[in-house]
Amino acid sequence: MKKIKDYILPLIFLYLSVICLYVSYLFIIDDYNISKSIYQPYKSFIQLSPFDNWNVFITIFKGIFGVIGFIKYVFTKKLINYFNTLFLSITLFEIIIQLYFQIRKFENFSVYIDFYSVIISGILFVILGVFYFKSVKIKKIFPQILLGLFLTVLSYCLH
Repeated sequence: MKKIKDYILPLIFLYLSVICLYVSYLFIIDDYNISKSIYQPYKSFIQLSPFDNWNVFITIFKGIFGVIGFIKYVFTKKLINYFNTLFLSITLFEIIIQLYFQIRKFENFSVYIDFYSVIISGILFVILGVFYFKSVKIKKIFPQILLGLFLTVLSYCLH
């Protein structure tokens, strides 16, 4: 278990962060099509709307936070840092909000979100969250969690 946390978890964070930056770049240059099969696994994770371009900022922030968190991990060997916590908390809050929208708010929201990809992303990030938050005191990272919630809600308000 220690090897998973020390070696694999940071690489998963880096991979998902680079995917955020890559898809954000494609979205900005108008090459992003949510119906392309390459984007299907990331549809809920990336959380880009085909209706409005403002929401791309939260995806860029997630990518930058994840990459900076990985770089900080490489130099300090501390996986639990400010940026990784922001990356993980923003994504977890996004999944919760998307599930709420899918179930409660919109009856036909499948143009924007694939319900099963939200569930799969939710399971993935709950597992990552368990490994990440297992050995940390929530009081230490509470400000990052609040900032992640604020950025996520702000992103959806800009939508």
